[in-house]
Amino acid sequence: MFKYLKPISLPIIGMKQEVFSMNEEAQKIQNETEGLAWRVSGSILVAVGWLVFLLVWLFFYARDYPWEKNVAIFLLSLLVLVLILGVPWGYWAYKKQTTKEKDMWKQKGFRWRFWVSIIVALAFILFLIYWFWTFAEPYDIYQNLAIFIITLLIAGGLVAAMWVPWGMKYGSK
Repeated sequence: MFKYLKPISLPIIGMKQEVFSMNEEAQKIQNETEGLAWRVSGSILVAVGWLVFLLVWLFFYARDYPWEKNVAIFLLSLLVLVLILGVPWGYWAYKKQTTKEKDMWKQKGFRWRFWVSIIVALAFILFLIYWFWTFAEPYDIYQNLAIFIITLLIAGGLVAAMWVPWGMKYGSK
C-alpha cells in the first residue's frame, strides 16, 4: 500500500520524526493518470449509449428506411460518438504532451497540416453521410461502394500529399 512512500526525517524541537512523502516516481504516475477516471467512465457510458442507440435504431426504426439511409444514420452516429469522445481525450492528450511533442508543434508546417487533416476527415465523413442520405438510393451497392472507395482515395491522397513532404523533412528528428 505504501510502496511509493519513503520516510524522510524532519527535526522538530530536537526530536526526529519520520514523515512519509511521495517519491518522484509516484508523483510522475499521479500526474500521468490525473483526469483519467472521469474520461474512462464517460467513454464507457458514451460507448454503451451509442450501442443502445444502434440496437434501438436497428430493431425499431431501420426497416422504415432503405439501407442507404441506414448507412447515413450509422455514419452520423459514429461522427457524434467520435466528437463526444474526441474532445475530452484530445484535450487530455494536449495537456500531457512531452517536451518533444510540444516542440513538434513549433516545427514549420505541422500545425496547419494537423488542422487540415481534421477538416479533410470531417469533410470525408460529412460527404458520405450526405451521399448516402440524399443520392445513393437509385444506385446499387457496388456503385455506392465505388463512391466510398473513390472518396476515401481522394481524402487519403490529399492527406498523404500534405504530410509526405513534412515527414521527409522532419521525420528523422
